[in-house]
Amino acid sequence: MKNLSKILVVLFSILALAACSQKNYLEQGAPLSHEKVNKIVEGSTTETQLLHIFGEPTAKTVINSNESKWTYKYLKKSSTNNVLLGETQYDIVEGTLEVIVNQGVVTWFNYDQNNKQKKW
Repeated sequence: MKNLSKILVVLFSILALAACSQKNYLEQGAPLSHEKVNKIVEGSTTETQLLHIFGEPTAKTVINSNESKWTYKYLKKSSTNNVLLGETQYDIVEGTLEVIVNQGVVTWFNYDQNNKQKKW
């Protein structure tokens, strides 16, 4: 009978801890994907087409009178936090697209995407 009581206490504790978790979701920037990035053609894609595909960039940097660098950043994070254990799992997608525009036409671009996961 004493063992049964201990087992019930342990099970109740585990159940109580599981109930104290919180799900979080964060999304910043416009979603980037390989399908969208594959629409960019160096020497052909225009600023107007970039804006149509991706929207306004996160940052624009003037390189010189003819060139500018457009940077798009995207972050999506979903996680579960437990009151006692902290962050128990997460799924993070980070994407960065850098584009050089010369006289209104894309001359170079680079896309990088990182996925991170933690499963408790």
